[in-house]
Amino acid sequence: MSFERLDWPLLTARLTLRPARASDAAEIWGWQQLPEVIQWTPRQLASLEAFTDHWVKHLDRTLVVAQGGRLIGSAKVSVQNAWSQEEVVTQAAGAEAEIGWALDPSIHGQGYGTELAVSLLVICFDGLGLHRVVGICFADNAASARVMEKAGMRREAHFRADSLHRDGRWYDTYCYAMLASEWAQQRASDS
Repeated sequence: MSFERLDWPLLTARLTLRPARASDAAEIWGWQQLPEVIQWTPRQLASLEAFTDHWVKHLDRTLVVAQGGRLIGSAKVSVQNAWSQEEVVTQAAGAEAEIGWALDPSIHGQGYGTELAVSLLVICFDGLGLHRVVGICFADNAASARVMEKAGMRREAHFRADSLHRDGRWYDTYCYAMLASEWAQQRASDS
């Protein structure tokens, strides 16, 4: 998947989104490694060097989020093939995406997460023309679950004790999703 076919930057009322660059890693690392962030992220990287190596490997699906010239977030749009039967596999290729984000804790509680999530839906549906978008979070990550709900996504699944956390405990997981048809209805009702 390439962000090249989209117009950048994407501007919202308060945020600027653009494709990530290797040079963004150091600024993101400043808050990415904080305990309140890594508590819910899939990996804990021990150094700026390790973080930068991982960051560079995933530039093709990573965006940065700026507010007032400062990088306050990172996001992923991971386009993937939808599940399908073999005879229609080509039509399902690249039809959905998983979205995710991490935000600087200093800006939590101000609506930036919801604004970012809606922006990712704009990118996925209006920009990339996808059929379906999913978001997954630990059930205990109430803030991310709330953001997905405020953005209009619906909870499709509650998986019981399916995710092993680095603290050694098994956690429940929520899966949220939205279809292109639901997005169109939401946009029409917002107008």
